[in-house]
Amino acid sequence: MSDERCNQDCIKRVLSAQQRRVLRALLDESSISADPILREGETLNSGEYLTICYELHHILLPELSDKEFVEFDRFEDKVRRGMKFDEVCRFHEQIDDDHDE
Repeated sequence: MSDERCNQDCIKRVLSAQQRRVLRALLDESSISADPILREGETLNSGEYLTICYELHHILLPELSDKEFVEFDRFEDKVRRGMKFDEVCRFHEQIDDDHDE
């Protein structure tokens, strides 16, 4: 498998996990930074990291915000629990870290 293909797979895996990772982090903290959440062993070059940031800020966090699971403050670069966050907490086993793989 080429390095380019491996990088694309890594970006897809990190992107697909970001919403779960954000929700999981908010189970432990009431507010988190709106930065991508990477797991141990995940590495991205600067271009890949910018891609993840863009997708997170312009697609993934707004989707969670539209569902009122989170509040996304672009100016403070913060994510907080939303009005319906408790609804998603009932399914915490589905957003557990083990589901990232």
